[in-house]
Amino acid sequence: MKGKTISLIMALAALMALGACSGYKERTLDYLGKRPTTGPFFKEDNTPMVELNYKAGDQISNQLEERLPPGSPITVTMFRLRGSNLQTDFAKVLTEQVASRIAQKGFAIVADSSRFPTTALDEDLAPPEKCVLAGAYSVGTERIFITAAVSTVADGEILGSWDWNVPLNSRTRTLLPIKEDPNISPMVNTSGPLEKSDSAAQPHYVPDQLHNQPGFEQDIMN
Repeated sequence: MKGKTISLIMALAALMALGACSGYKERTLDYLGKRPTTGPFFKEDNTPMVELNYKAGDQISNQLEERLPPGSPITVTMFRLRGSNLQTDFAKVLTEQVASRIAQKGFAIVADSSRFPTTALDEDLAPPEKCVLAGAYSVGTERIFITAAVSTVADGEILGSWDWNVPLNSRTRTLLPIKEDPNISPMVNTSGPLEKSDSAAQPHYVPDQLHNQPGFEQDIMN
């Protein structure tokens, strides 16, 4: 009798194990071919840089439509890395994309404004105003912060400006020699509060060595 009981218990256990394996197999098949529900811990922002820069160009252009007289020439200066004279590939691409977008909106982006007339195209219109597009950027830990403006050459009045940022990702890093140049270290302090004696080591604005005169860089970025 005892032997029959043990055999019955073993048979029931085998049936239960078989059912559990079958159910586990079915549940496993339900998930095959499906994406995992968890993502990477640090998800990189891959928003195209040109898309963000074009939006900035649109915003500046919208302001110029209301304030800039028709036929006004706009020269372009290379955007600056704040606190440094270094010209990076990032600055070149950034400047070209913003200037290109403003040109696409119908404004006169020129290399030499001296060839453009200063008299009004019509009696009812204001005379053309020579302007300059300038900008500056800073490298953060995850974003690159940018400011750009179109200002008059005569008195530095800002006619259109915009502030935006682009992601610091694998693509934008290739345009910034962060490892090679100490002036492009991300803006984060890992050494604790600065002492008064360390104030001279803080980043500072460096005047334009080419003696360009955009009021935006002189007044706003100083």
